[in-house]
Amino acid sequence: MSDKFLKVATVHMDVEYANPKKNLDLLVWLCRSAAALGAKLICAPEMCLTGYVFSSPGAIGPMAETVDGEALDVLKRVAAECQVFLSFGLAEKDPRTGMLYNSSLAISPNGQTVCHYRKINAESLWASPGAAVQDNVFLTPWGAMGVLICSDAYNALLPRVTALKGASLILLPTNWPLVEGGFPLSLFRLRAMENGAWILVANRGGQEEEIDFSKSRSFMVDPSGQVSRGTSSGVDHRVRAYDLPLDDEGLIEDRRQGAFASRLPDQYHRVYGDMSRIKNLTGFLGLPKPGYLDVHALAPGRAHPLDFLERVLDVFSPGSLVLLPQADYGDENVRQINRLAKKAQVGVFAAKNGSGPGRFIAGKQIGGPIKSNFSAWPVYDFGAARLMMADLGSLWHPELAVSAAKDGVDLILCPAPELTKEDALMLTLRPIEQLAVAASSPNSALVSLIPQGHGPGRGATALSGQVATYAVDTRLTREKSFQDRVDFETLFLDPILDSAWRREHP
Repeated sequence: MSDKFLKVATVHMDVEYANPKKNLDLLVWLCRSAAALGAKLICAPEMCLTGYVFSSPGAIGPMAETVDGEALDVLKRVAAECQVFLSFGLAEKDPRTGMLYNSSLAISPNGQTVCHYRKINAESLWASPGAAVQDNVFLTPWGAMGVLICSDAYNALLPRVTALKGASLILLPTNWPLVEGGFPLSLFRLRAMENGAWILVANRGGQEEEIDFSKSRSFMVDPSGQVSRGTSSGVDHRVRAYDLPLDDEGLIEDRRQGAFASRLPDQYHRVYGDMSRIKNLTGFLGLPKPGYLDVHALAPGRAHPLDFLERVLDVFSPGSLVLLPQADYGDENVRQINRLAKKAQVGVFAAKNGSGPGRFIAGKQIGGPIKSNFSAWPVYDFGAARLMMADLGSLWHPELAVSAAKDGVDLILCPAPELTKEDALMLTLRPIEQLAVAASSPNSALVSLIPQGHGPGRGATALSGQVATYAVDTRLTREKSFQDRVDFETLFLDPILDSAWRREHP
């Protein structure tokens, strides 16, 4: 492997509210500081010229820039002077329509705009959302790069589409305060891992209205989920530089192929269904009457799963759902599962070692799986929930979870042979795609719920020899809100579009 690196940098600004002139001067100085460190690519925060919190179009409109405005001219000259690619966020006014957008631009070293992206999850008080289909990927000498803005990376499909278009590096200008549990760092780690892409997050500092950005961080995440804080400038700590590995051809190491190799787009077609006008998922999809379902995910440790189940079975109330890890269950073990399920009047779910949907086991009183029009994975109605069983590798692709959620699934069950820390992170955050998740392995188990707002959801975890228990309220899992401004066609084309994209963008 080549020892070459591309030096990239983030600008972490304390943005002064409603002071575009001062913020522009600061941005120019910090960009020059980053270039002095050797950076060839610089990413600055979302809305870095104006600040972020505005209550109406009238409040932000006088400060909004057109894409050929004075501030853009200044930054184009800086990019050309420093011979860098420069990406930054701003409030944009479209001179043709007067509409306002939360936008991000990328400027090349020759001072040309090479990417113009409008935030899709835009601020509803003043901004229009960007179009579902946008050309948010641009070419550099080191490969293709993509642009998203802040919460556009919250739901998984927008980063997935960006990576499928060819982006090995996703630039993410952001205004996101640090919240409990290390969020959003954990989210951006997941987005990098599931797409095999680097993510460069340019956040901001300071205080604005009631939002405290003082503990926010800028960083780079590699495709394995490792976080680099970079090295700070000797001139100003708000500039951080990172070494991005290049291959023998001088291109960003492309790990997307490995991340996408097991994608099964034929199983994801439910993903493009428009559920926004469906007020009652229960009646529309014929789901069970909603209510509470006690879910118990077992982590038996070195004990055989069924021996561990017998020891703890008495504490489970009738009607509970019990999830066992994947193991080498023989025919007698399956009969034992049925006996125990019948004895305690609970549902027991597990998976045999092997591959394919046929390896999943459900307690006898559950009955057979119901018909599913989109998925090869077994779907059951049990108690107050519609369930789907899926393996760990399939759940690393968020399209499966979105498809299941749109088909009315309340809870995905994932019996696994083991869970790494990265697997646990993915499973904990997968409910962002609008369903709950339960997973069981010998070493750990978890139950994770749909989050409220842009943060992690509630749930329960268990270590070896323990049980993760949570009462899942399926009245909440029926109240789904999907990210539907998505370039769905890209999701169903070839897994890697890089070569075709290059031919179309010489």
